[in-house]
Amino acid sequence: MTERTALPTVSPWRPYAVLIMLFLFQTLNFFDKLVFGLSAVPIMRDLSLTPQQFGLIGSSFFLLFSLSGVLVGLFVIGRVPVKWILVVLALIWSLTQIPIYFTSSVTVLVLCRILLGLGEGPGLPTALHACHNWFSPEKRSVPNAIVLQGISVGLLAGGPILTYVIIQYGWRSGFLFCGLIGLVWILAWLLVGGEGPYAGHDDKVNTDNVRAEKASAPMEDKPVPARSLWLDPTVIGVIIMSTMSYYIVGMSATWLPPFLQQGLGYSQGQTGSIISAIYVFQSPLLILGSWVAQRMLRNGASKRAALGNASGWALLVAGVALIASVYVSGPLQLASVAIAFAAPSLTTIYGPITLGAIAPAVQRGRLIVVIYSANAASALVSNAITGSIVQAAGPDHAATGYANAMLFTAAILIIGAISAFALIFPDRTIQRFAGLHTGSFPGNAREPRRA
Repeated sequence: MTERTALPTVSPWRPYAVLIMLFLFQTLNFFDKLVFGLSAVPIMRDLSLTPQQFGLIGSSFFLLFSLSGVLVGLFVIGRVPVKWILVVLALIWSLTQIPIYFTSSVTVLVLCRILLGLGEGPGLPTALHACHNWFSPEKRSVPNAIVLQGISVGLLAGGPILTYVIIQYGWRSGFLFCGLIGLVWILAWLLVGGEGPYAGHDDKVNTDNVRAEKASAPMEDKPVPARSLWLDPTVIGVIIMSTMSYYIVGMSATWLPPFLQQGLGYSQGQTGSIISAIYVFQSPLLILGSWVAQRMLRNGASKRAALGNASGWALLVAGVALIASVYVSGPLQLASVAIAFAAPSLTTIYGPITLGAIAPAVQRGRLIVVIYSANAASALVSNAITGSIVQAAGPDHAATGYANAMLFTAAILIIGAISAFALIFPDRTIQRFAGLHTGSFPGNAREPRRA
């Protein structure tokens, strides 16, 4: 066995302080997303926008979202300390929210949304990568879930807080509020943030069972050839699954609030409370899902069962719940909507853990950031398609328009579930990649024939 470099010593509290800041980073991220949806009705009224036009403005947020994430993953991650990457991203968020307070121009609104998307594209995958740098592989599931809890809390707290600001001070004040709290986060992160002990180190460093882990770990520190990495069935499965999952994640902040108001008839004040109630469900779901997966892996379950199948079931259940929401009413409908919009977030836990398990340390960050930035391209489509479907039903049939949009989205989720069940086999991939370095390919690895 090759000798490993010892991990740097860090204060025991430091990883958890960083984890809290990454959690707040995601909370801020979804404040920035949610304020646009919560302001939807007054924006459409004040700026004389149709649902289709509003959907296109919502899509403009994702115009550079995926591209920036991919570019950061390919050319910035591993070259610039993650501390400063997050500072730059948060600064872009703040500086693109504040100008909206001072204008009534649709052009300025669109430009700010495009630039905000440019800054938010690499946000979540970079935060997850930063989290991985502070925790060992067997302890990443729960920290990953805590970072993702920032999404739930952003939606949970953002609903009533931003609704109050919008109702009391006008919809433009909501954008100003988001910009100012972003600047506060930057100041705190400059004091706490930094590179973790696992940054750039192989995941097997300083473990007591190195030999056992070597048999199940993806490979040595040597990178896997790009063609073998990116064309691996598990990687392709994660790409398809995560892209289909992000279709609903990307449309939720823009279209869930107007759906509750224009589709189901709730007031703006009630909508904020309902959104908070819906995402109360998401928090324990993410914690429970991550805890179950982590426990399964520690008890020797296959990564296929704990991560691949779990991703498929999360999307399948979400798709069925979304279909059910069209045909039921009252509390049961709200429960179905909550399941449909919350369950896909589980794949944002399982997907990065799967990629982190199969990829070498030197390629892990780039793989996660690129895939979980590029998958957001589906949100560019989902916001525009949802607006078109709603408008096609006509202003007098908003409920029908939203029902059609939900059924279409359910089909997308089911496609993602099928891809997870059919393609994600992390244990096979680990064996396959190990064989690339030893020259032997286990039979069950099913190494593809080389051209």
